Formats: sequence, C-alpha cells, structure tokens
Amino acid sequence: MSPEQEKAGAASRFAAWSKEIAGTKLGDPATAFLAPAHLIHSEDFVLHPEELAKLKPDSRETDAYYVEPDASSISAFQIAEHFRKPILFKGLSSRGADIAPYANATGREAFVPANDEEFSQLVSALRARKVFRSTKILFPTERGYPAALCLSGSPDVEGLEKRLGVVVRTIPYKELAKQMEAVLASKPQTDEAERFADQLLSRAQGSYIDRKYVVRSVQFYQTIRSLMNRHDCNAFTIECFEFCASRLPQKWLITPCLIHALLRNQDCAASCEADMGSLLGMRMLMTVSQRSCHQGNWYQSGADTFLINHSAPSMKMNGYDQPDLPYQLGRFVTRGWGTKVVIDFMNNREKTVTVARVDPTSTKVLVIRGELVAASGWGKDLIGCSVEAVIRPPKGRLEDCMRSRVVYGNHQQWVYGDWTRPMRQLAELLGLKADVIS
Repeated sequence: MSPEQEKAGAASRFAAWSKEIAGTKLGDPATAFLAPAHLIHSEDFVLHPEELAKLKPDSRETDAYYVEPDASSISAFQIAEHFRKPILFKGLSSRGADIAPYANATGREAFVPANDEEFSQLVSALRARKVFRSTKILFPTERGYPAALCLSGSPDVEGLEKRLGVVVRTIPYKELAKQMEAVLASKPQTDEAERFADQLLSRAQGSYIDRKYVVRSVQFYQTIRSLMNRHDCNAFTIECFEFCASRLPQKWLITPCLIHALLRNQDCAASCEADMGSLLGMRMLMTVSQRSCHQGNWYQSGADTFLINHSAPSMKMNGYDQPDLPYQLGRFVTRGWGTKVVIDFMNNREKTVTVARVDPTSTKVLVIRGELVAASGWGKDLIGCSVEAVIRPPKGRLEDCMRSRVVYGNHQQWVYGDWTRPMRQLAELLGLKADVIS
C-alpha cells in the first residue's frame, strides 16, 4: 500500500470515528466533546511538534483526551505525556491493553472503559474529581481547628490541599461582623432580602417563625455569599457552639441553618459545626448524584435502623433541575429566631438512600446504601435540631455501621438514590479507600 493510500485509509477511519463521537451521549450535562483532531505519525511512529500543535488551541479547556490509537501505541502515550492529562480509550482492545499499563506505570493516567456505558460513567467520575479538587471552603473562625465539639471533623488542612486540592480559607469573626453590618445598613440589600424572604414564606407549606427573622437569616446568607465571592470560595462551614459563644448570632437573631440549605440547593457544599469530614463526604455525594443532601448527627434508633438528625436538610434533594421538595420553615431557639428548613423525607417516591462521610485523615470514605423508613419534624413547632431521617442499612450490617462511627466520626449526610458505584469510582480516582456497606 502506498503512503497516499495509507493516508486516505486513515482519513476515512478518522471521519467514521468523528461521526461516532457526534452520536455519543455522555449522560452528564456538564461534560461534552470538543472538536476531534486527526494526528498523523510516520514511520518513526511518533507525533512531531506540528501534529501535537493541533491539540493546543483548546488544550486549556480539555480535561481528558479520548484517543483512538491507530497502529501506534507510543504516539497515544505522547498525548498524555505532553499535555499531562488523562487519556481514555474505549473497548478492551489489544492497543488499549498495551498503552494503559505503561502510561499508568510511568505516572500518567490512562483508562480503558469497555463500552459506552462504562465510558459515560468514567467521564462523570472524572468530572466529579475535578469538582472535588476545585473545592475552596470559607471558614469563619476565631479558634480554627480542632473545633471544640467536632474533633472528628478536624483535618490536616495542609495535607488536605496537598493531596486532594481542597483549600480551606479562614477569616476572623471580625471580618464576618463587618460584612454583616454592611449588609444590615444597605437598603438595596435589605429590600432584596425582604423579597427573598417573602418568596420563601409564600412557597413554604407552613411556618413557625416570624417574617422578620426570616429576613434577618436571608441577610446573613447575603453576607456569607459576599464573603465567599471575595475569597473565591465555593463551599462553606462555620462552628456552631463557638459561633454562639461569640454572641453574634444573638445580636443578629440568626443561626446558620437556612444558609446551609440555600447553599446546598445551588450545589455548594455547606456543613454544620466546622465538620470537614462531613463537608467532603457531602461534596462527593452531591457531585455524583447532582442532588442536595441532608446532614446530621447519627445514632442507632432501633434493632435494625439508625437516624440522622439535624435541622439541615435542603430543598433540591430530587435534583438541581427538579422542583423543590415541599418544605416548612421553623425556629431554632426558644425566643423565636434562627430560621431552619423542615422536610418530610418520607413524602417522596424515592426511598433508597446513600450515606457517606470522609474520615479525619481524609484518606478513607464510608459509603452506606440504605432504605429510608421513617422521618420526623414535619408539622410541629420544634426547636433545635429536630429534622430526622430514619434509615435501615443492609440486613445484618447495622453493627458495622455503628462501629464505623469510631473511625469516621459523628455527622453523616445522605442523598436519595443508590450512588454506591459512582462513589466507589470517585474514591478510587481521588486515591481514597472506600469502605462500602451495601
């Protein structure tokens, strides 16, 4: 075969492959193929600079390269080596089996999903890893870590950033207070807070809190949002007991409960009590499921069930693109303030749930598949943490779940649906050990 015939054959195969790509559905709306490029090697079997340059225009937008290696293993490896990004092949072919072991052994990432379904799952998992590694957490504090009443959520912050890319940015209460006072003094922001509060109240199926306290909680939400923007953060946590001791919540007539719900509704991980293990587990769950979650303390509640209890649910628990779950608004403290959201978790078709938490070393993640069997808190004027979900783990595994608490810590978070497989895959991509109870 002449070189011209070889080139014509390669061009024909590339055209067919490009058509196949155009018809491939990735299944994740946040991912997409960029335009394919045809890179050609000669009898030296490598890609010369002018060929690699074909990928340069959109290299910054590219998170991974999907490659169809046509007769040369080394040229496909060159793409991973040159751009230092993962390469993906589809189909358990001899070519992929040749390239992937070498690439992974030399510190590059290569993946070989067997079919379209595995390919789509892998792309979603890689996107979830990117989201996780982009987490930047705003943490207002005077104390820092360890948190006074949440030791199990206190990580090695420097190690967390070095190994997983997660950044924690602390600010003093003084900066928080200055921003809150600015919001309270701003008439435009006050008007906006009143409109937002009225929307929350009008959509609620009942309320046990005065409007003025809802407005004040929205103003605190505006404050946190402004500080997150200022410090380039996309996640949030704050101490509860230590924050209360500062007297600022009593001065402003707020608690953080509503803020957590509103942030999670927008795919921002937000955890109570400065619990980083909770927040990291939440970030993983929310990314793979594209649903918001409920967080709380967990206890054994019966012969075969455990409960998760905090006034920290959220409305987008069926999906960010789905209508809000029915909710009520309640008060957290006896004097009437501290806006919180109440959800009747059983009033939903889905009953399968996934629970997850990262351990204090940030090297392991616990994942539990369970069944939602009861809930409480709805339709009552209850104070404090009073929104409960009762979950039955797999038969015979309750003791394993309860014993895991002394390894992983106190708070747990859960989402509707069985997400154990993508959680395991994401954990592997992050270099975390997954302890799965399913």
